[in-house]
Amino acid sequence: MNMEEVTTLVNTNRGNGKKENLDRMLLLMEKLGNPQNQLKFVHIAGTNGKGTTASFIASILKEAGLRIGLFTSPHLEVLNERIQIDQQHISDEDFIASTEKVARYVDVVEKELGEKLYSFEILTAVAFVYFSQQVCDLIVLETGIGGRLDSTNVIHTPEVAVITSIGLDHMNMLGDTVDKIAKEKAGTIKANGTAIVYDCEEVIRSVFEEKAKHEQAKLTIIDQESIQVIATSVKEQRFHYKDLHDLVIHMIGDHQLSNATLAIETALTLSEQYEAIDEEAIRGGLNKAFWAGRMETLQEQPLVLVDGAHNEQGVKALSQNIRTLFPDQQVTFIVGMMKDKGYMDMISEVKDLASKILTVSPDPWRGFDAEEVANQLEKTGISAQALTSVDAVKAYIASAGTEEIIIVFGSLYLVGDLRKQFSH
Repeated sequence: MNMEEVTTLVNTNRGNGKKENLDRMLLLMEKLGNPQNQLKFVHIAGTNGKGTTASFIASILKEAGLRIGLFTSPHLEVLNERIQIDQQHISDEDFIASTEKVARYVDVVEKELGEKLYSFEILTAVAFVYFSQQVCDLIVLETGIGGRLDSTNVIHTPEVAVITSIGLDHMNMLGDTVDKIAKEKAGTIKANGTAIVYDCEEVIRSVFEEKAKHEQAKLTIIDQESIQVIATSVKEQRFHYKDLHDLVIHMIGDHQLSNATLAIETALTLSEQYEAIDEEAIRGGLNKAFWAGRMETLQEQPLVLVDGAHNEQGVKALSQNIRTLFPDQQVTFIVGMMKDKGYMDMISEVKDLASKILTVSPDPWRGFDAEEVANQLEKTGISAQALTSVDAVKAYIASAGTEEIIIVFGSLYLVGDLRKQFSH
């Protein structure tokens, strides 16, 4: 195989099996000798914040001297981002070798069950094979969509099950209310395990409490009141959390403080098994953690921030961040979203902050019609203009005044493409 063939197998839409059970994934893992059973996991589910929470946790554990695998999705620039050890992407050579081991069983499983494996199921299997060969202390494992029927959920009880914020997204698969979605995410809480959950409203909290009680699992729910913000800027946030004072993170927004506290509580739980996870590791890990495309500064003059917010909850958090960071200032928004999203409702969350809104399609097939969206915005009295491509976005930024504030959001595809433009 080569990397093009790997990508075709693990990152191209395929599969016709309904998500009614984990039979496909379980059979594939059995054929491979169940490599996941050789590993220890921190399993992360949630609607928003999984990637940054995973980054915080992996950074703390690495700072403690542990060898840490990390599995996340989606990627921004290269597929190899999704599988890492100690913050190093899997090499093409190892990616190919691990995929070849999985690929030889794909046809076998599909013939036995009469349905195709999804690409994410195959990618998850590749990650398990790779990590099992690399002798990792812990794997920080992010779910794809949901939890109960997510391909990552073939693991046994994790060391810690972490659940980030819950919101309305992927409703066609997970349910049309937050409690239905929470039930799917709660599927990662397993017998006699430990679960740490984002501060949440009562209807969601009761779902997690019921699941933890059923599984006889220990449950910790983050208390937002325990977070005391000291200072916030576009470069860092300083805060106290319980007895830990003057902590520093470089990911911006109130929601990132909550994600950081999820990581702290996870580290404190794991410190019962790993003595090296101490306060110094927590401080250093938080300070060094970075997750691309989340309120990330691409340029300072003019200020260009990119954020992967692409659902209602994420855009609301983005809106609040902008109001905190740039009070009484108008900004330029560059927005690109998928056409199956409620993009007009989401754009309305930031309209009052906008001096103008530029639209661009993040994908020629799945993206919204930038011209049509710009026209709709113009009809509501907003200054709007459609851009034809990411090249046009970069050209606009190059022509902007040094005092302009530009926020790019709506799709991780758009953010990834723009980051590539700035890195070349």
